[in-house]
Amino acid sequence: MRIVVCGTGFVGSALVREFTARGHEVTAVSRRLKTSIPEGVTQSAGSVHDPAFLEEVAVGADVLVSALPAIADGGGLDTGVAALLRRAGQTGARLGVVGGSAVLPLFEGGPRQVDTPGFPAWLLPRVEVHARTLGVLDAAPEGIDWFCLVPAADFGPHRPGVRTGSYRTSATAQVTDEQGHSMLGVEDYAIAFADEIDTPRIRRAWLAVGY
Repeated sequence: MRIVVCGTGFVGSALVREFTARGHEVTAVSRRLKTSIPEGVTQSAGSVHDPAFLEEVAVGADVLVSALPAIADGGGLDTGVAALLRRAGQTGARLGVVGGSAVLPLFEGGPRQVDTPGFPAWLLPRVEVHARTLGVLDAAPEGIDWFCLVPAADFGPHRPGVRTGSYRTSATAQVTDEQGHSMLGVEDYAIAFADEIDTPRIRRAWLAVGY
């Protein structure tokens, strides 16, 4: 398949590597060209908030992927995903979105992580953007096929993890281990994301991933 990955930061770069290793034709979109992109990957510098650029870069894409930051100059995740949804509606491409865990329940039927005591106030703006993004996805026209894959709560550059090739998923809450910890390495997240592209299991829904 031809996959266009928008955003080549910590998560986006891992997705590009995994998709490329599986033999997909990958285009990596970022504000600036990067030297860390694997050989054979097409790079395009620009913004998804530029309709003309997005129209050009997404020509022939089977899958559009948002690995955009929640907050950025020129537009946040919610407006970026809205732009990608419009393009997906025009082309018939599937849209995959890197989500955020704090908007999910800690356990089935329980409170969202953001609503628990002690949640860091400095993270609230990012969480609000992720919540708005889910609203944008839910409101998309029925004909657009999208999915949102949400990594574990303890996930990010501070804990890159090691590749294990295993993961668990949940459609009702964050994925936690027996001690209640929600963790995931970025390479295993990329495996889960690529698995969903290669063998779709969900449509127009979010899915949590963790160990």
